[in-house]
Amino acid sequence: MTALAQHIAEPAQKAFTSFADFCVYDAWRSSDEKKDKSFVGIRIEDNRPKIYFPMGYRAVKPSEDICKRDFYQLISVLNDKSLQSYFSEEDLKKSQLDFPFYVYLSVLQYYLDFGYFVESETIYKKGFSGKINWPRTIKRIKPQVVKDEEGHDQVVYLNLITRKTSYREDNLITLVHKFCVKESARLIGPLYGISENEVEEPELIFDYELFAEVIQDKIAATFNDKHLELFHAMLKMVRYLGNKENRGEDGSENEPLFGVNTFAPVWEAMVDKIFGKLPQGVAKDKFNPHLRWNDGCRDEKLDESEEEIVLNDPKRSTLRPDTIMVMGESVYILDSKYYKYGLTRFNSHLPGAESVCKQMAYAEYVETRLKEIPAFAGMTSGNIYNAFIMPCCADAEGASASSATFQMKRVGYIYGDWKNVKDENRPYHKIACILLDMKSVMQNYANNPTAQRELTGVTAL
Repeated sequence: MTALAQHIAEPAQKAFTSFADFCVYDAWRSSDEKKDKSFVGIRIEDNRPKIYFPMGYRAVKPSEDICKRDFYQLISVLNDKSLQSYFSEEDLKKSQLDFPFYVYLSVLQYYLDFGYFVESETIYKKGFSGKINWPRTIKRIKPQVVKDEEGHDQVVYLNLITRKTSYREDNLITLVHKFCVKESARLIGPLYGISENEVEEPELIFDYELFAEVIQDKIAATFNDKHLELFHAMLKMVRYLGNKENRGEDGSENEPLFGVNTFAPVWEAMVDKIFGKLPQGVAKDKFNPHLRWNDGCRDEKLDESEEEIVLNDPKRSTLRPDTIMVMGESVYILDSKYYKYGLTRFNSHLPGAESVCKQMAYAEYVETRLKEIPAFAGMTSGNIYNAFIMPCCADAEGASASSATFQMKRVGYIYGDWKNVKDENRPYHKIACILLDMKSVMQNYANNPTAQRELTGVTAL
C-alpha cells in the first residue's frame, strides 16, 4: 500500500472533521455563476482543502471510506504523466499540476511516524552514568588487579567510559523541518485529521537560500535512507516555495492548487487510451485534414508555409481528431466531449454545429484518402463511422458499470440537415452519441479490446 493510501485508510486519531466533508462530487450542478464549476482536483478554500471530482464520478456522496478511495483514484489520474502528455501547451498553462502533493505528504508522513527530525550527537565521558562502551574503556582506562575472597586475581575497572546521545533541537535542520511540517499541516493536514494548530509554530521565516543550503549539506552527509527521503522531500518543497510564481510579492504563499481548470483534456486522453487503435505503420496524423493555399504560383499546406512556421500555431490550419479506432475494415472517428448531456439529458448540453462540422470534415477526409493508405485498400465510405463520447454516471441510472464496457450506452445521433442521412454508403453522416461511466473509465483506462468491440456494435446501430 502506498503512503498516500495508507494515511487515507488510517487517518490520525484526532480527526476533527469527516473526510467526506472535504469531497465535492456535484460542483457542476451549482447555479452560482461566480463559483468555478469546471475545476477538478484539490484547492484551499477558507484555509481548508476541498476535493473536486469530475462530473459523473458519483451521483451522491458515499461513505467515509469510499471517499478516501475515490480521492486516491483522483490523485492517481491527475498525476499520470502519460495522460498529461496529451495536453496542449495551452491546457498545461491552465492546469496546476506542479504542486508537489506527494512531497508535502512525505514530510507529513515522517512527522506522523517519528516526530520532528532531531540531529543527535554521541558523547563519551568517564563515569558510571550511561551505556558502557567497553572497547573505549579497555583502551583508555587502566584496570586494577585485586584479589577476590578466594585469593584469585581479578581485573576490575574503577572507572568506565560511557556513551550518551545528546539531541540538538535547536539545530538548523530541525528548525527547517518544523517549517516544512507546518506548511504540510496547513495545506493537507486536515485530510489526515491533523489540525494546523496541533503542530509547533516555526521559529524561522522562509529563506530559500538558507533552507536549501542547510538541506543540501545534510543530503551530502547522510546515508540513512529514511532521512534521505525526508531531506529530498524538504528540498523539493523549498524549491517549490522558492519559485516566485508560487509566492506573492510579500513572500506569502498563494493558494496552492493541484488539479486542472477543465477536465476535458484528461477525458480525451483516457478515451483515446481505451479506444485508440491504428494498423501497424499508420500514424495518427494521416487523419489530420489541412488547409492549403494556392496563389496561382504555388500550392502548399498553410501549416508548412514560412509564415505559419513563424506563428507556430498549427491548430490554426490543421484539424486533429481525438481518437481513431480501426477495427477490421471499418474506421471509427471518435470525438471526446466532456459535456453534461449524460447527466442532464438536456439537448442544450449536446455538441453544437461546430463540433458536428468537424466530425463531417474528418470523415470526408478519410474517405478521400482511403486509396492512399495500403491498410485501407478494402474499405469504402460505408465503413466510416462517427461518434461523440460523453461521460455519464452509472450510479445515477441504477446500473453497475463493468471495467470492460464502462456501462456503454448509445442515446441517439446528431446530424446536419444539409447531409443525406439516408445514404447508406455514408453512415458517418449520423454521429452516434455514446455515454461512458466516468468512474469506471478513471479506474481502468488501459487499451481495451473488449470495449472496442462493443463500441463498434453500438456505433453502427
